[in-house]
Amino acid sequence: MLRTLVRLWKNQSGLAALEVAFIMPFLLFLYFGLVDLTAMISLNRKVTYAASVVADLVTQNDTSLTAADIDDYFRAAALVMKPTPMTNIRVEVHQYRRVSGTITNQWTRRSANGANCAAPSTADMDNLMTDGNDLIVAVLCTTYSPYVATFLGENILGATSFSMSEQIALRPRQSATLACTGC
Repeated sequence: MLRTLVRLWKNQSGLAALEVAFIMPFLLFLYFGLVDLTAMISLNRKVTYAASVVADLVTQNDTSLTAADIDDYFRAAALVMKPTPMTNIRVEVHQYRRVSGTITNQWTRRSANGANCAAPSTADMDNLMTDGNDLIVAVLCTTYSPYVATFLGENILGATSFSMSEQIALRPRQSATLACTGC
């Protein structure tokens, strides 16, 4: 009996399969987690850059622009976001004007896709504006659903999708104000 236990203790066959069975799930989780993390970072950078592109294009206009112009800028944002489809991405352009110390939203243009983005806060705009001056705020928002969430679910990750948004505020370059026709 003792001899049989010693022989089983020294037997190494099947040990590699047992190690793989214990380690492989962790390695797969690590691999797909890193794939999700890099995809999330890439999407976050695209969101920031696309919002910056839209704000930059809007503020390059002289004294006015049209709703069709802004729709073209939304298409530029779609090119930045490629290969991510624009179906879940919302782009918004807001124009604020300060008159006698009060900041008001003069016009807003939104893309057709995605859920509404959070409205820009006017609290910090006071430092960026003077009376009679406009501020253009481009907002882009979307959600990211990691692949790992499809089989781990909300219990482990805390959510099955994560919201991403970016606000870029710029002043018009050619004039103090910027009007929009059809917005």
